[in-house]
Amino acid sequence: MSKEVKAKKKVTKGDTYETLKALYYSGKVKPSLNKILVELENDSKNPDLALLACKCLARAKNFEGLSSYADLSIKIAPKNAEGYFYKGVAIQHIKGKEQEALKNFNKALTLEPDNPVFLKSKANTHLLLYKDYHLPIKFAEKHRLKAEESLLKIIELIEQKKNPDYIDFLTIAEVSIMAERTLDAKRYFIKAVKAFNASDESEQDMNIYKDIIKAQKACIKLMEKFTE
Repeated sequence: MSKEVKAKKKVTKGDTYETLKALYYSGKVKPSLNKILVELENDSKNPDLALLACKCLARAKNFEGLSSYADLSIKIAPKNAEGYFYKGVAIQHIKGKEQEALKNFNKALTLEPDNPVFLKSKANTHLLLYKDYHLPIKFAEKHRLKAEESLLKIIELIEQKKNPDYIDFLTIAEVSIMAERTLDAKRYFIKAVKAFNASDESEQDMNIYKDIIKAQKACIKLMEKFTE
C-alpha cells in the first residue's frame, strides 16, 4: 500500500470519528451508537470509537453493553483511563460489584489523579456502600469518610483551575448538592451554562447541556422546598 493511500485512510478514519462525535454531541445518542457500532466492525481496534460507544451506552444506561465496550477499550488501550472509568460506571450499581467498581475507578485515577469526573463516580460508589443497610456501621463510616474526601478534593481541584470548562462547573455543582451546599450549586450551575455558551461549538455536548439544565431546575426546586 502506497504512503498516499495510507495517509488517505488515516484521514478518513479521523473524519469518521469526528463526524460520529459531532452526531453524538448534537444529542442524537441512539443513531450515534448504531453508526459507531457499525464502524467498529470495520475498525475494531480504534480506541476513540470504542470510548465513544461507551459514552453512548452510559448515556443510554445500557450498563451491560457498557461493561462489554469498556472491556474492549481497556484491551485496546490499557493506558487510557477512560476505559477503567466506564467499567466502574457499568458495575457500580450492581449489588456485590461495588468493590470491583472502586478498583476500576482507582485504576483510572492512577492514570489521571486529578480527574473530577472520576473522583465524583468514586465518591458515589462509596456513598452507595455507606447507605448499604447490611454493611456493618464501622465499614459504612469508612466509606462515608472516603466519599467526603473525594468530594472535597473535587471542590478544591476545580476552584483552583484557571479556566474551568462547563463540565467542571457541572461536576462541582453536583458535588455541592451532594455536600448540601445548595447556594454554591446554584452559582455553579449558572457558570456551567455561561461556560457552555462561551465554548467552541465543536466542543459543545448537548447531552451534557441538557444535564445542566435539568440539574439546575432540580436545584431550584430543592431551594424552594427549604424556603417554604
